[in-house]
Amino acid sequence: MENDERRACLQRMTGGTLRPGGLTLTTRALELCRMPPEARVLDAGCGNGVTLRHLRERYGVRCCGLDLSMEMLAAARDEDGEGSLVRARMEEIPFRNGAFQGVLCECVLSHTNAEVVVREFSRIVEEGGFLILSDLYHLFPGSAAPQGMEVLGRDRLEECLARSGFDIVTWEDRTADLRRLAAELIMSGCSLPPYHVDPGAAPAKAFHDWRGIGYYLLVARRTNDNQCR
Repeated sequence: MENDERRACLQRMTGGTLRPGGLTLTTRALELCRMPPEARVLDAGCGNGVTLRHLRERYGVRCCGLDLSMEMLAAARDEDGEGSLVRARMEEIPFRNGAFQGVLCECVLSHTNAEVVVREFSRIVEEGGFLILSDLYHLFPGSAAPQGMEVLGRDRLEECLARSGFDIVTWEDRTADLRRLAAELIMSGCSLPPYHVDPGAAPAKAFHDWRGIGYYLLVARRTNDNQCR
C-alpha cells in the first residue's frame, strides 16, 4: 500500500491524528502535566494540526506547531489557522533557550536522530517545564524496527533524557493502543509500515512482525541543567 493510502487509513482510524491512542492519549498527558492556561507549548511534528486545535480549544494554551513537511503544514493551517506554524528540522529547532513551558512530540521521535532532538527539547524547555513523548519502543533487545525508523529501548531512552536534564514523571506502556490500531487497520484492509530486515541477520533476530515493538506515553520534567548544552 502506498504512503498516501496508508495515511488516509490512519486518519480515518485515529480521528485525524495519525497515531495510536489519538487525542485520548494527548488528553491523558496534558492532565498529568496540568500546565496553566496561556502556557507556551510546542507541538514538535505537528502534522495536520489536529492536536494544535485540541490544545488551543480545550486547554487555552498558546501553541506553536513545527513540522518539516510543507504538505502537513498546509493541512495544519487549514485545520487550525489561529496557531503559529514553523517549518524546520527537529534537530535544529529555531527557538531561543527556554522558549516553551511544554513540548509535545507524539509518534515522531522515532523518525529523527533522537538523542540530538532530546537535547534540543532540553534547550527550548524552561526549567520546570514538561516534555510529553509517545512513540514506539523495543520491548526486548534484538527486535526489529519498521523501515526507516530509529526505535529505542526504554533504558536507552531514559538515559538519553537523564543526560539532557529531564526527570521522568510518568511512564505508561500503551502497547495495547498500538495493537488495537493495528487490528483495526487490518480489518479495514489497510496495512502497517513495512519492515527492513538485514538479509544476513540470524533467523532468531529477523522478526518480520510487530511482536517486539511496544508503544509508550512518557511525561518528563526539565529540572536540571544539561551539562551537554
